[in-house]
Amino acid sequence: MNEHELEQDVTGQLGDAATVLLLSPSFSDHEGETCADLLLPEEADGQNALWVSYTKSPDKQVRRFRARSASAPRNVGIISVDDAARSAAATTGTGGGPDAVGETITSPNDLTGLGIRITEYLKRWQGNEARTVVCFDSLTALLQYVELETAYQFLHVLTGRFAAVGAFAHFHMDPTAHDDRTVETIVSLFDAVVELDGDDVTVRSR
Repeated sequence: MNEHELEQDVTGQLGDAATVLLLSPSFSDHEGETCADLLLPEEADGQNALWVSYTKSPDKQVRRFRARSASAPRNVGIISVDDAARSAAATTGTGGGPDAVGETITSPNDLTGLGIRITEYLKRWQGNEARTVVCFDSLTALLQYVELETAYQFLHVLTGRFAAVGAFAHFHMDPTAHDDRTVETIVSLFDAVVELDGDDVTVRSR
């Protein structure tokens, strides 16, 4: 399956899903492209774009996002957690939009602080008539720091918050790093699941 076919297969089957779980092994050839496609459900200049990144820099994904569209998002927000915090300053202020703002969370198990930062972005952008798109990378990293039940409760509130403001959010997870119970518990929180396995893509919606 080439990149164009993958994009059409994913975006054509999501329907009105507000939250999407992207299941992909780490370093999958198609994960980055699929992430960029999910971040561009419409033209970039009609969007607010928010990245939440654990342990790795969102710089590369921001550049990929910009390469997919001739226009920049209206606003860009970046929340870097743990090691990713070191690159947040390099990402912000690089032409991502008039409101390119970076935040850092120094404790990766601080879900209260993370939730507050995300809510602040949603409130800041509320009423600007632009749709908010979100990339959360990744739940596999988050689950290294908190128990499954804690993560479930956090995500239940967070996905509901995104849906309430009309945001479109996708979350990365490596299914090979977790047991079946953990994966299915997380899957139950989302409107749709996109699963990548080599060149094969499976899209499941409620």
